[in-house]
Amino acid sequence: MKSYYHIIVLFLALGFVSCDDYLDLVPDDVATIESAFTTRATAERYLYTCYSFCPPIGDINDDIGINGGVETWQYYSSSLAQWVSSRAQRGTEESVTSPLLNFWDGERCANHSDGKWGLFQGIRDVNIFLENVDKPVDLLDYERTRWIAEAKFLKAYFHYYLWKTYGPIPITDKNISVGASPNEVQVYRDPSDDVVNYCDSLFMEAYKGLPDCKDIQSNELGRADKQICLTLRAQMLLYAASPLFNGNTDYAGMVDNKGRVLFNQTYDANKWKRAADACKLAIQSCEASGKKLYSDVEAQTISQDSVFQLQTTLRQVVCKRWNSELIWGSVTCSNNTELQQAATPRLIRMSPDIYWIIGSSWAPTINTVEKFYTNHGVPMSEDKEWINNKWYENRYGIRPEPASEGEKYYVHLGSQTCYMHFNREPRFYAFVGFDQGEYYGSGKFDWGESDAGDIHYSNFLAKQTSGRASSIYSVTGYSPKKMHHFGAEQTYSQLASPEYYPFPILRLADLYLMYSEALNEFSGPSEEVYKYIDLVRKRAGLEGVVDSWTKYATDPSKPKTKEGMREIIKQERSCELCFESKYYWDIRRWKDMVKVYNAQPKGWYTSGETPEDFYKVVNLAKVPLNVSVKNYFYPIKEYDLTLNKNLIQNYGW
Repeated sequence: MKSYYHIIVLFLALGFVSCDDYLDLVPDDVATIESAFTTRATAERYLYTCYSFCPPIGDINDDIGINGGVETWQYYSSSLAQWVSSRAQRGTEESVTSPLLNFWDGERCANHSDGKWGLFQGIRDVNIFLENVDKPVDLLDYERTRWIAEAKFLKAYFHYYLWKTYGPIPITDKNISVGASPNEVQVYRDPSDDVVNYCDSLFMEAYKGLPDCKDIQSNELGRADKQICLTLRAQMLLYAASPLFNGNTDYAGMVDNKGRVLFNQTYDANKWKRAADACKLAIQSCEASGKKLYSDVEAQTISQDSVFQLQTTLRQVVCKRWNSELIWGSVTCSNNTELQQAATPRLIRMSPDIYWIIGSSWAPTINTVEKFYTNHGVPMSEDKEWINNKWYENRYGIRPEPASEGEKYYVHLGSQTCYMHFNREPRFYAFVGFDQGEYYGSGKFDWGESDAGDIHYSNFLAKQTSGRASSIYSVTGYSPKKMHHFGAEQTYSQLASPEYYPFPILRLADLYLMYSEALNEFSGPSEEVYKYIDLVRKRAGLEGVVDSWTKYATDPSKPKTKEGMREIIKQERSCELCFESKYYWDIRRWKDMVKVYNAQPKGWYTSGETPEDFYKVVNLAKVPLNVSVKNYFYPIKEYDLTLNKNLIQNYGW
């Protein structure tokens, strides 16, 4: 029972939940640590318990990244239960007494009784596993090696996630023993660079014992492998090189009672080199194992127009299960059904009684829509044609000319919509549902239509999304089409069997863009920088960066400077990875969060009775967002600071 008391001591040390909840962590019918490692079967179940602590990436309620960064917005009313992630992104509802989405302690929200376990608790369980995994006599040597590697991977991942959420954290390599002195129990937050170096070493230790993704069995998908490990390590080192962690003088005052400065104050360009090398190693490993950018075409679209072949392919980059591009998908931590219900617009007239089943409530903002390129592959504000024709100047206005024959695959033939819904890049039409836009899928395939082939002409109408329909609706007038599997059927009375897919935690396009960014930041634009961003753009139906800016942009020299490429890479990431829980973390590490939030989330006036009323830009936040430097990191719960005087609170809280 000694290990049991180890846990109790650490609960008291860091202010976690009481020891009465301890048995909830062990496998179903295992009452002690000793019996948990009696056999291979019980030990494996304990390993799965360790996996259960993985952050809920892709969970519409509990993943802050999926609703953060004003990338999307949700209808907000005091009478309507809000996703916790949606409340947390507003910033104004966060507090030190009861933090939202508290992964330090394991509390999700003060108003929820089903709070999730904290990552420090997960680290404790991993340490217990590592201390006891040698005990099962029926465990084969190769299995033991793999399980140890998986446990080390999870320990590195949990430390990394806590670090990027809270900044410097206590490194918990070993559980505190029952005989620990009072001073040993009062742990300190370790400097940021120390945490990164610790995780880096642990990731590489894990890498050596993990299997290649080619050797993962179908019933093991989602478990750690070499490619996941290297890519997550590369992501961590990219974050460590970014402005939030690399010479961040805003946090110069974060000094503990030992006099240690927790954030380094000197910018180090070599951190970008370290990140670039890690990205290249991960790319080489992924490509050698068969990973490639997804470019297949679904069977239903093979005989159809190339426009819809490309749009369907781009949607299926996320929605196609375990496709060639996916490096790591979430299989246990996200609610895929609720996600698709929230992503799906009401494309047909539906029973008033089931509006909540197709909620349409996960709503992209105008801020997000404006980031997508024009059909020339450059920003609207930099496209010479858009500027000369005053399309950009009038982008919110209704275009007098209805959609023509040549535009019918994007906007419903003969319909009118605003200027910025015309002449956009393929990802805009594949990823975003908009008023009067074509929306292929939802189980509706009109094979007999002469010109449109398999296209179902159901428009994303304002009257289908407005408050007149329900209190659950798209408050912006848009839907995240990208996250809605085109095969999920929609009927008058239900959303029939939403198509399951693992939410993409890591995919190859993300890794390519990380590599381009790290290289550019270290040594400026180069053929290697262009190569990997252009691979992503080519799959999206766009020309390369240099060609696009040379031909179509007001500043053809932009891709030739580090600053210009930095801006291009940021926008490329926001387009390619939208709605994938990436943008929120990106704007934090870039230190762009204050600027992005304080621009305020915007949408259309969805209660408008006429097109003229609908196409009015409105601010969505009932109370203007007021985000400051303090919001780059979550607060530590005040109770923890009371128990442990060696912990210091994050800046501003």
